[in-house]
Amino acid sequence: MRCFLFLWLVLCLMLSQGISSSDALDISLIGADPGPNDTGEIPAWEGHANLPCPSDYAPGQYFPNPYKDEKPLFRIDYTNVEKYKDRLSPSQVLRLKKHKRFYMNVYPTHRNVEFCPEFYAAVQKNKETCFVDKDGMLQGFNGAIAIPRPKNGLEAIWNVCRMYLGDDARSVQCRRIVSPSGGIKKTIWETKVINYGETRIKSRPFPNPEGVFRKIRNLTLFPADEKGVDYLTISYLDARRLDDTWLFLPTLRRVRRAPSLANGAQLDGELTMDENGIEFRGSVGDWDWKLLGKREMYVAYNCYDMFLPDSEDEDECWAMDLNPERVRYELHRVWVVEGTLKEGVVHPYSKRVGYYDEDS
Repeated sequence: MRCFLFLWLVLCLMLSQGISSSDALDISLIGADPGPNDTGEIPAWEGHANLPCPSDYAPGQYFPNPYKDEKPLFRIDYTNVEKYKDRLSPSQVLRLKKHKRFYMNVYPTHRNVEFCPEFYAAVQKNKETCFVDKDGMLQGFNGAIAIPRPKNGLEAIWNVCRMYLGDDARSVQCRRIVSPSGGIKKTIWETKVINYGETRIKSRPFPNPEGVFRKIRNLTLFPADEKGVDYLTISYLDARRLDDTWLFLPTLRRVRRAPSLANGAQLDGELTMDENGIEFRGSVGDWDWKLLGKREMYVAYNCYDMFLPDSEDEDECWAMDLNPERVRYELHRVWVVEGTLKEGVVHPYSKRVGYYDEDS
C-alpha cells in the first residue's frame, strides 16, 4: 500500500485582478466548506483579500512570500508524532519516525485560493451537464471541476483526472533526486501544457477531431549530458485510451515512440508517472475507488520558500529528505480517496490513498 499527498496549490492559485473577494463567488461552489472548523484552527475562507499583490509584480515572476514574518505555532518530530498522528497520513508518521532529523513546522492556516470568474461559470454549467455514466466514464464536462460534491470515489477521482491547469501553461521546473548518502542529481526542464476542447475555459476551443484532452511537452535543459531530451505526451478525453508518448534523443537526432507513461511506468527517478505531481494518470477503471469523506490534516501549504529562484541544492535538500526549514505545514480539510487495484491489473501498488485539498 502506498499513501501519497497531493496538493495542487501553486498552479491553481489565481489572483484575479480587479475582482475583490466580496465579488468572487463562494468557495462552496467547488465543494469546499467556507466556514471555520470547530476549534477555529482552520479559519473561514477569505480569498485573496488579505493577500496583496506587490505593485512591481509581473506575471511569470516568483510570487514573494506574503507570510515570511510568521513564526511556527509548534513543531512535530519523532519525539511527539504520536500526539498528532490523527492529523497525519500513515506515510507522514513513518517519515518522521524513520528520518529523525526531519520535522514539520506548523504555521497558521490561510485559505487564499481563488479562481477566475470563468472557472466558477464552468463549475455552474457542470452541475447541469456533468455525470459519470454506467461504464465509469465522465460525460458532459465543461472544464474547471467536474463534480464539486462527489458522492463516491469514482466521482472524486474524476475531479483529480480532469483538474484545471490553465488553458495553457509554461513553467521551468527543477527536480532534485537525493540519494541516502546525500548525493543530489539535479535536473531542470521546461514544461509546456496545451489543453483542448471543453477543458479550455478562458479562450475558444481548438478543433479537436482526435478527442485530445491535453498535450504536455517536457524539454530537458540541465544537466549538459541530458540537455535537449524532449518528451511529448498526449492524453485523451476517453480515459480508456492510453496516452501517446514520443521521445526525441539529441544524440540520435531522431524522434521515437515511447511506452505509455501512465499507470506504473517509471521515468528518471519518478516513483510512478501517475503520481508525478500533476494528476492521477492511467485508467480510472483499473481501480475500485472509495470516497472516505473529509479529514483535517497537517499538509504542506503556501510553501513559497521552496520555490526561491537560484537556491542551492543543500538549501532545499538534505540526505534522504527535504530541508524542513523550507517546508511550511498548515491544518486544512482534505478529501480522502482510496483506490484498490482490480484483480488482473498490473501495477507496483495494490492500494493507494490520496488526500486532496478541499479549496483547490
